[in-house]
Amino acid sequence: MDALRLPFERTANAAAARRAVRAALERWKLAHLADDALLVTTELVQNAVAHTGAGGVLVVRRCLDGLRIEVADGSGEQPTVRTPDPSQAGGRGLSIVAAVARAWGTLTRTGQAGKVVWAELA
Repeated sequence: MDALRLPFERTANAAAARRAVRAALERWKLAHLADDALLVTTELVQNAVAHTGAGGVLVVRRCLDGLRIEVADGSGEQPTVRTPDPSQAGGRGLSIVAAVARAWGTLTRTGQAGKVVWAELA
């Protein structure tokens, strides 16, 4: 299984993560997943930075039937899908992830503080 591992800081620019993911998808001949993968990458990286005030690690894995995108961070607080407030610009990230991914969820990090938020694309 091929994988891309990209640590990011709290000052992360999601554009850098998107560029790395796009390059990996092209290498893996999965460019047809680019639109959804870049959207999920952006949302998960930005959520990690916005809600933890810290960086994390982005991992993208090529699987037999698609792609798995994971973002690990040091916060134990579990993310929740919120009902978007039409008057607010944010609050839609996980709703977007849920809409484009075949599955998504969270895992507790074994032996480390924090969690992993993941999404799978077919």
